[in-house]
Amino acid sequence: MTTKGLDLKLPQVLTTYIIINLSRVRFEGHIASIIGDLVGIHTMNLSHNGLEGLIPASLHQLSALESLDLSSYKIGGEIPQQLASLTFLAALNLSHNHLIG
Repeated sequence: MTTKGLDLKLPQVLTTYIIINLSRVRFEGHIASIIGDLVGIHTMNLSHNGLEGLIPASLHQLSALESLDLSSYKIGGEIPQQLASLTFLAALNLSHNHLIG
């Protein structure tokens, strides 16, 4: 991910966090498929950033995910069917994007 001209790598330690709120931090680029490696996440808010492209199918690996907010992006394409396998997902916000499905 890129923010303010800096390339950021997700450190390995993030696999132990329960809540990630990175809304409005001006990320740009694509959502990296490595995001699926953050298997301990329960809540993820990446809303209101400049990310574009597709929602990575690897999100289905976040089996403990209860809340996902990817609203107000520039993402498009189809909503991955794999998200239906997230049995604990109670809140999903994909509004204000260019998605189909």
